[in-house]
Amino acid sequence: MKRFFYPSSMAVFGVADHPGNLAKNIVIQSLAFGYQGDIYPVGREPGTIRGIPIVVDPESLPQAIDLAVILVPARFVGQTLDICGRKGIRRAVISTGGFRELTDAGNPAEKEMLAVARRYKIRFIGPNCIGVICPGSGLATPFNPLEPASFKKGPVGVIVQSGGVTTQCAYCFSEAHVGFSKIISVGNKLDLDEIDFVRYLLEDEETEQIHLYLESIQEGKQLMRLARASQKPMVVLKSNVSSTASSIAYSHTAALSNNDAVVKGALKQAGMVRVEKLQQMTVAAKALQLPPLQGERLAVISMSGGFAVILGDACERYGFACPPLPQELIRQIEGFRRAAVIRMSNPMDFGDVHNVKALAFAMEQCLALKEIDGLVLSFMYEPQMAKIFGGGIGSPEQMLSFAKKLSLEYNKPITLSFFSERRHIEEFKELNIFPVFDDPVESVEAMRFLRDYWQGRVAVGRTQ
Repeated sequence: MKRFFYPSSMAVFGVADHPGNLAKNIVIQSLAFGYQGDIYPVGREPGTIRGIPIVVDPESLPQAIDLAVILVPARFVGQTLDICGRKGIRRAVISTGGFRELTDAGNPAEKEMLAVARRYKIRFIGPNCIGVICPGSGLATPFNPLEPASFKKGPVGVIVQSGGVTTQCAYCFSEAHVGFSKIISVGNKLDLDEIDFVRYLLEDEETEQIHLYLESIQEGKQLMRLARASQKPMVVLKSNVSSTASSIAYSHTAALSNNDAVVKGALKQAGMVRVEKLQQMTVAAKALQLPPLQGERLAVISMSGGFAVILGDACERYGFACPPLPQELIRQIEGFRRAAVIRMSNPMDFGDVHNVKALAFAMEQCLALKEIDGLVLSFMYEPQMAKIFGGGIGSPEQMLSFAKKLSLEYNKPITLSFFSERRHIEEFKELNIFPVFDDPVESVEAMRFLRDYWQGRVAVGRTQ
């Protein structure tokens, strides 16, 4: 499997040196992403791609190239695989569409492709996919135009049953400053499927979480078995749950819909976290970097009364309790107030307490309580905040490092958000010191995903 992600050499079939050709993007984008291996563009006409000559006689290719990426018309895929087989190429990404998703499972092109692959023992991804993006090797096999310089390396391996969703995942995880270890577009799954890649990612040292976007689940029992045994969190976005979606899903990846009630129950029993949107995948990814959430009792602190109310609603919506805090602690925190016009409670309105030491005290004392399982903090931030707090607020690095220190010390999660200009929020996220969520409600949603994961671990006995 490693050759799909770290090939020392790659042949790209279907390349032409003209503006409308898509296969040449595979060469260009891999080079831009930092791929250092040998690349052999293969096409019917002479030319060059970024100074690399196009190979017009595939018989002249060297033996045992690690990976072939194939983007030729469907009727020529079998013939191309035969060339690969004779040249000792045993791994392929078949990007070409036009197989069972377009016609039927028994069409001649598909039959030939499968027969040739079996004859030479070629393992392949696809067809009808865009393959692999791997920051560790610089491999980028998508043929659609990308901006590889925007991609960030991170701890999440992503398996996707859609080319467009693959691309968007690469941008979403990068823009959220989570990053990814590998993203795999599996397409029609006529050979390798999500089970094969889950097994690989479970052993991959660069991958700490596994996220999946699936339109169909073919080997549900195997997937559940792997999830139950996994020490790496697994997150699933399962689409194709309606009659409206089923026809377009089949025409685009030959995906058959599954009974959603069955899927929901099975995922829960296996300890997998289910999300409903791509953006929620990144929220879950950040949440799962935090210490365990062992219960449903939260302390909530906000620098705004309005956001304290919003947070209270969100906590109840997602099934969390905000238990009353000890009266002695309330009196101590109220002692920091300036005007004494706000009564402290949980959720806690810190709008009358402009003292960073008071905030640090409240956070630490709340986390120390046995009846509190986690802390939600919504902080107002402007670069001039130090004047309001009388100095001592610290730099963004110091603020995030303090939250990280407390969270680790008490082994309880803190979900942190800021209400500020978007550019300042992005500055905090870019530091990548401690997870930062886009808004207060998202920070409670993160607690929900964290709770679902840890409850799932307990349910399947994976508590170590």
